[in-house]
Formats: sequence, C-alpha cells, structure tokens
Amino acid sequence: MKRIAAILTSLVLVFSLAACGSQQAGTAAGSEAASTASSETASAAQTKTEEQLLAEENDILTANDELWEKVFASMDKNVTQTTLSNNYGDFLMDAVDNAKDQFTEEEYASLKADADKIREIENQITALPQDEATSQSAAENGSTFPQFEGKDLDGNSVDSSLFANNAFTVVNFWFSGCKPCVDEMDDLDALNQRIKEQGGEVIGVNTETLDGNADNVATAKKILESAGASFRNIYFDPDSEAGKFALGIMAFPTTCVVDRQGNIVGEPIMGGIDQEANMATLEKLIADAVASDTGK
Repeated sequence: MKRIAAILTSLVLVFSLAACGSQQAGTAAGSEAASTASSETASAAQTKTEEQLLAEENDILTANDELWEKVFASMDKNVTQTTLSNNYGDFLMDAVDNAKDQFTEEEYASLKADADKIREIENQITALPQDEATSQSAAENGSTFPQFEGKDLDGNSVDSSLFANNAFTVVNFWFSGCKPCVDEMDDLDALNQRIKEQGGEVIGVNTETLDGNADNVATAKKILESAGASFRNIYFDPDSEAGKFALGIMAFPTTCVVDRQGNIVGEPIMGGIDQEANMATLEKLIADAVASDTGK
C-alpha cells in the first residue's frame, strides 16, 4: 500500500513530490576527506525511513513529471501487484524501454537515469532493518484513506464524510492522458449504477485536477461526458495527505474499495476493471466490505 500511495504524484500524486537534491557539488580534497564524506553519506542513508526514501523516489519522478506521465500512460493496463513486487527501479526501466520510441535520445537517457536512481533507493529500502520493515507492513495492512475536504467537478463541496454515507465506496484513480483509464469509464459507470442497491458508490479522482485547474477540470468533465459516465469525480488539495496519497499512485488506473469507516479494504487493484480478473477481485473486495458493514 505504501508503494502505491507514495508517488506520481502519481506523480504525484500523483503527485506531491519535490526535487531530490542529493547530488553532491564539489570534490574531495584528499582521500581522507573523500572517505569521511562517503561514511557520512552511508550513515545518513541508514537513518532514513522507508517513507523518506519513497519521498525521494517521488521527487525524482516529479522533476520529470511530463515525461513520466507518458511512460505511465503507455503501460500495460494489466499491471499487477506481482509486477511491482520486485525492485521498482527495474519495473520503471522496462516501462521506459517499452515506450522508448516516444522520446528523444536526451529524454530517454534522462528517464533511464531516473529509473537507475530509483533502483538504488529501492536497494536502500530492501536493506532497512527488519523492525522497520515490520512496522511499515503493519501500517500497510491497516491503512485508511486520508481525511480530505475538496470539491466535485461541478464545484460542490465534498469531504471524507462521503465514506460514512456509503456501505462501501469504490475509488478510482485516473488521469486524462491515460487511455486504459478512459477505456474503463463506461464500465465504472455501469458499476456505479449496479452497486447503488448495495449502498455503494463509485468515486473518481483524476490526479490532474487536484489543484483545481479549470482547464484540467474541463478536460476531465469532457472525457466523462463523452463516455456517458455520470459517477462523481472529486479533487482535493494536492499538498494534503489525501493529495499526497493520490499523487503517490504509480500505475493507472488504480482502484480501491473503502469501507464506511474509511478503511481501505484489501489491496488496491492496478489495471482496468474491464479486465475479467480485475473485476473478479473488485467484486470480492466489495463483498468483504458489505459483509463487514452488515456484520455478516
């Protein structure tokens, strides 16, 4: 969950990421100075938490967000948790290679360099003490959707209380340039109509609208209208915890189920629900949320 909720900010989330200024300026005057600097760097890395290291990854992606949006948009819609289970830097390397034809040589080199930096950070995360990893895992298993106040695309105020008003809420993260995201809009709308009788609702979060940019909001509304989709889409402050959560999405579309208490049920689904396997997983998560809500 941390992996999904820590980047793009997406780009994050999808973007709420700042430049990772870890490059050192200047050179060592002697071998002793170089050794000292290296030791200090290693020591600093060891004291970083997984959250801090993930923030650095986010910073790297944000610095080249327009290029990375193209990479993410070209990804196979069937990205799964298994796909992301290994080093995320390797995953990004493969994604960049698959989209190579979309970039100039300079852009391609820049993306590869970013992926290589993220690979190194992933190695640092892997090397974290076991108690740190255990702590992170516990947080992931009991994750809640961050509190928020925002608006829907028509300007009406919304906040986290919408979860309490539903037996469960299906939250779909997308962005306008993501073809797999757009392709599943009609499926999401059909799902929204179907789950109403169960007390459920589909809510969309277009990460490009988080800052309330009028042009981006208009584009998102046009996409929804073209697809005949009427389910609510909302946005909130990208600098809020919910904004950071959304901007941390690394694969689009991503869908999760939130229960009445605001808890995220199970693991997020990466890839379109127009895929049979993903829809089956979503149905299982919905059933779990309904059972929990009714006490059955």
